[in-house]
Amino acid sequence: MRKQLMAGTALVAAAMLVAGGASAQDKKMMKPSLTVNAAHQQVISGIADRSQKAKWSHTDGTSGEISTEVDTSAIDVRGNTEVHFNGSATLDNGMKITARVALEGQSHTSDGKPSPANGNDQIDESWVAVSGSFGKIILGSDENAAVQMLIGMTGAWATNVGQNLHFNSGEWIPAADGTGGGRFHVMHDARIREHGGGGDGEKITYISPRFGGFQVGLSYIPEEEQDDNRLVDISGVHHDGLAGAASYQGKFGDVGFAVGGGMISMQGREDTTGAAGEDKSSWGLAGRLDFGGGFRVAVGYEQWTSPRVLEGSVVEAGVRFVSGANQFSLSGTHGEKENDAAQYTAVGAGYNRVLGPGVSWHANLMVTRSESAVGTADCSVADSAVGAAACAALGKNSGTLTGQQENSGAVITSGITVRF
Repeated sequence: MRKQLMAGTALVAAAMLVAGGASAQDKKMMKPSLTVNAAHQQVISGIADRSQKAKWSHTDGTSGEISTEVDTSAIDVRGNTEVHFNGSATLDNGMKITARVALEGQSHTSDGKPSPANGNDQIDESWVAVSGSFGKIILGSDENAAVQMLIGMTGAWATNVGQNLHFNSGEWIPAADGTGGGRFHVMHDARIREHGGGGDGEKITYISPRFGGFQVGLSYIPEEEQDDNRLVDISGVHHDGLAGAASYQGKFGDVGFAVGGGMISMQGREDTTGAAGEDKSSWGLAGRLDFGGGFRVAVGYEQWTSPRVLEGSVVEAGVRFVSGANQFSLSGTHGEKENDAAQYTAVGAGYNRVLGPGVSWHANLMVTRSESAVGTADCSVADSAVGAAACAALGKNSGTLTGQQENSGAVITSGITVRF
């Protein structure tokens, strides 16, 4: 059924493109145009506090702590750059064609080479869209319909200024193993994609126009991986996914509001048993209120079942205030796994000042705390490097250790962003 949906959608899109083409001879056709825009950010940061430790208890009743913190420099400088190549054209029948290729400025791993398998490929998004009175059809590498429609009304995503709480807090305060870190949040990369699949991989997306404030969207996702431009081997990846969303926007007097819900599901790998062979899914709700005087409040919730991160839920909320060139925000997110005690909490405060057209300065404080799943180590066989280190540190050569990693800390950042 999902394969039939993909084929049918592609045929409809093709039919829309050729409709009205006969009148092209009577009109002066304009060549498609290309524009380039970019955003460049440089950030300096300092770790205000950081603690990384593992707490262990032995079957003989003794317990202890082991520091897992790695010494780093006190000051960090890093950048984030993305360049967009945007194409556009208007057909003789009135439909619009738009296209984008997004070039990442920083996409290298520790060995200095791009790693597409880890999502670090040099090109982030690459898509073409056909839009008209029927809505918009997007073909290529882009976010799914649930992300596109809901991320602008979800918690921290709709209220952050300066640094992004989800993406950036984990860059300086690493999450405890197994918590998901910056991915442990409402809809990703509302990042619903991180728990259901899809990412920026190739897909077909339809988003309707708004009718009386209502809008719907649907995506077909051949596979969950990054844009690799190859046939999908359903024996090796989660595949044939569907993502959908519905939203409503309106006003009560001077108060604007937006509410919506979305879901995503992916079929399990065909040749694999256990977690990797299971289907996975996620659903979420989001809402936003825009009050007069520059205040915005946004919330989000997600419930997911995914072999990658097991089962759990995430809730987040944020508030933003804008006054002239000044922007302030306060936001937080908390996620828990229902079956292994892992959890992740992050809160952030931000200030952003517009210095001129396309130029702004920001300062942020981000605080995180995370706990990993509960683990065990057999000291008689040293069944893992972590377990062996724990047994040695506590002087145990037999029996079983039960432990949990706990990471916490705070980071202060300041940076400048230039948008071209």
